[in-house]
Amino acid sequence: MTMMELRRFLSGLLAVGLLTGVMVTNAWADSAISSVSITVERDQFEIGNELSDTNPDSVVSTSNSRYRIRDAEWVTSKSHELKIGDRPKIKVTLEAETGYYFKGSYRESNVTVKYGDYVSASRRNDDILTVTLTADPVKGTYDSPDYAEWKGSGLGNARWDAPDNTSGYYDVYLYRQSGLVTKLEGIHATSYNFYPYMTKEGTYTFKVRTVPSTSDQKDYGKKSDWTESDEIYVAKEDVSDGSGQTGINNTSQVGWILDGGVWYYRYPDGAYQKDSWAKISEKWYLFDAQGRMLTGWQLRNNIWYYLNSSGDMKTGWFVDNNKWYYLNPNPAQGVEGAMLTGWINVNDRWYYANTSGALISGWNQVDGNWYYFSTSDYTKAVDTTIDGFYVDGNGIWRR
Repeated sequence: MTMMELRRFLSGLLAVGLLTGVMVTNAWADSAISSVSITVERDQFEIGNELSDTNPDSVVSTSNSRYRIRDAEWVTSKSHELKIGDRPKIKVTLEAETGYYFKGSYRESNVTVKYGDYVSASRRNDDILTVTLTADPVKGTYDSPDYAEWKGSGLGNARWDAPDNTSGYYDVYLYRQSGLVTKLEGIHATSYNFYPYMTKEGTYTFKVRTVPSTSDQKDYGKKSDWTESDEIYVAKEDVSDGSGQTGINNTSQVGWILDGGVWYYRYPDGAYQKDSWAKISEKWYLFDAQGRMLTGWQLRNNIWYYLNSSGDMKTGWFVDNNKWYYLNPNPAQGVEGAMLTGWINVNDRWYYANTSGALISGWNQVDGNWYYFSTSDYTKAVDTTIDGFYVDGNGIWRR
């Protein structure tokens, strides 16, 4: 090798060394992303729309320059129709920008969700972090009742149809000409017999609006506009003698009746719903042998159900005393509303509920095998290493 060739060779080595040094220096210069922040765009939620009508990418955003939102997807069923108080769940995938990387674990303490709440986070690698969150409860105005009208045999039978976006509670005011005769507020019914209040000859009308009743409804829902009925004329010879003016406890009332703080359901023939289930306005309710509407946990035919404070049966995910339960939402796959135990598959993710129905987390032995269930979202871990122990594609740790 000539002196000139030697110099060229040494110069090449020096250039490679400098380039390698720059690359190493740049690699070590990447900055760790210690916390993340996501904003939920609440105005994207349209009451009455199915989630499939809304692109999840438009519902979340971030203004941080260290990472970006690569994509987002609904965890809540896309066919779910948004109602006031709903909290849709979203899985957001973040991607680190050049010069930054995700490092360590991400929990509620270092994941900020504006207009929502953190659920869980999973770091796929240095570049990808997945965050699951729930949006703040959806707010809005209830729809007005439909078709307020005088209907049925006899005078004074006021009826109205519940709208799609309803709380199930209504204010109803009765008028003679333009003067207010009586008013009922927050009744849980879609009919009322006003005849006991029609004590004078004249033309009567009523108006009705949907109103919030429970504490959650009052927090997130607003009263609807009024719906006015047509007119009914009561002749002098047909006026009421005033008997039966007992407000909501009027014995001539049908539908929902509140008596002594307890709800009952009465049919036009005077019979009450008792000791059985009843589907009322597309919701299931359970009544005891005395006709009282039940709430809370109820055991029926060896199956546990949960009934909300308003009496309607709960389905899907449910948390009670900091424990998660899954109540069957699909009647095609078993008893609707039934509390599930054992292995549960939801959206191709596996969970396990003990004999009390509560989901388990951490290391647990099931059917003779050891599994690991996430402490944040309770899903079964598969094909990964937990605490230094590998679990296979079925989630089983094998000694």
